Amino acid sequence: MCNQVQIRSSSDISREGLAHFLRSDGFEVLESGCVVEDVVASNTNFLVVVDEPDSSLQPGTVAEIKALSTWALPVVLAERFDLNAMSECFMAGAQGYIVKSIRSQPLITALRLAAQGERVVPSDLVDALAFRPASKAIQVRSSSETNAANLSPRERDVLCCLMAGYPNKIIARQLEVCEATVKVHVKAILRKLKVRNRTQAAIWASSNGLIEAAA
Repeated sequence: MCNQVQIRSSSDISREGLAHFLRSDGFEVLESGCVVEDVVASNTNFLVVVDEPDSSLQPGTVAEIKALSTWALPVVLAERFDLNAMSECFMAGAQGYIVKSIRSQPLITALRLAAQGERVVPSDLVDALAFRPASKAIQVRSSSETNAANLSPRERDVLCCLMAGYPNKIIARQLEVCEATVKVHVKAILRKLKVRNRTQAAIWASSNGLIEAAA
């Protein structure tokens, strides 16, 4: 696990506060600055904490950081949850997206997970994906984006269930197939959407017009 971190924020107070906070918990703060160009080159993974209040600028900042160093693991600190901004940040190469209302200890835990290579998303994502009880069948309204991804109707059904946060066992029950079949569909979805995990697939679906609804 890497414990090296750099901080990017336009606020002096924010940079100083984050640096003190992270150092007190064992992180090595390599650099603290207000512009992306100050990212220090490294030959090993390092976190870059991006404190950017303007959600429209977050994805571009992440992309700039990744362009400067492939070793960088950008983690965005957002003032509020923004599903579209979060989705674009992950597509640009973010390692995490954290809403600043989080308490200090969970924040440290999230950063350590990001340092270990895990993708970190806020709990707000659960509400944004409009979870519904597993009581009725699922219908999907496809969009031009999902059609372009070449998903089969059954794969769109499974993707819709992923948006709702269902595990494979519940998806199998909903769609009246065996759990092994669900696993095959999930792998195909990840491959076609070019994403790494179920969470990224759900974010992609939510951002591209896939709608979950009770039959």
